[in-house]
Amino acid sequence: MTLELLEKMTDEELQLVYARATELLKARDAERKKKAVADARALKEKAQADARALLATVGLSLKAVAPKKRRAARVKHGGANDNAPAVNNVGKAG
Repeated sequence: MTLELLEKMTDEELQLVYARATELLKARDAERKKKAVADARALKEKAQADARALLATVGLSLKAVAPKKRRAARVKHGGANDNAPAVNNVGKAG
């Protein structure tokens, strides 16, 4: 498609071309994202396999060197706001 051909088109034809071009761009973008996710997963799996192999050479496992998961902090249930500053009105003239 040349610029001359586009210039000769009616507004309706241009709108159809624009709509189709937008559809194609969205589809290509979705394919690129899908490929990027697949590539990232493959890279992660390779890195984990390499790490396992390296650790195995010294007699360790990935689980042995992975940080322990922390439990969620306990939440206090009470009426007071623990973050509010304490107010002491003792000894102040009012």
